[in-house]
Amino acid sequence: MSVKTNLNAMKRMNDKMYPKLNADDRFKMVIKTFVNDDEVQRDKLVKSCPKATYSESEHAYTERIEASRDIVTVFIIQLLEYDKIISIMKILNGFHIKEQEYKTEMKLFTEVNAFLLAFETFCREHVGIDSKDMIQAWYGYDERFIKKIENIKQLLDLYPIYPDLELKDLWLKNVFVNEWNNRVKPVNL
Repeated sequence: MSVKTNLNAMKRMNDKMYPKLNADDRFKMVIKTFVNDDEVQRDKLVKSCPKATYSESEHAYTERIEASRDIVTVFIIQLLEYDKIISIMKILNGFHIKEQEYKTEMKLFTEVNAFLLAFETFCREHVGIDSKDMIQAWYGYDERFIKKIENIKQLLDLYPIYPDLELKDLWLKNVFVNEWNNRVKPVNL
């Protein structure tokens, strides 16, 4: 059998078999085409995928749901990072805080305070929902996030922290509002 005959037989087999693949097998084969840098087979696999028509919830609503979940997730990740840094500082400093270490702590606490204020402002003014409710909606099954915020706020209350409104506005505009506006288009009434 010639090479051309083998290629034609393989093409006919692909034309018959590819449409019959289940989603799991098709997915695995497509991933393999990336690994093998086989764009031709990838195109065949993708084009032979059965087509379906779906109905979904209104796009504006869906985007708000997804954007709010993603923003809260980013908030939680950053909150956990701050909590880790604060915990390490407490362990390292103990009760013997030197003036330089105190200044470092104050700088961090000011940053954390600005971060929390920015998130609360974003939720209240741009989404119209209390920040605790936003966290509860997406991570309500895990009370430790609300507890972490409460514990951090209690710690911040022990220090004479003046809100850094400039830093708060940076968090608010560059992170929370920017992401919300990029994802959520205004609804025309």
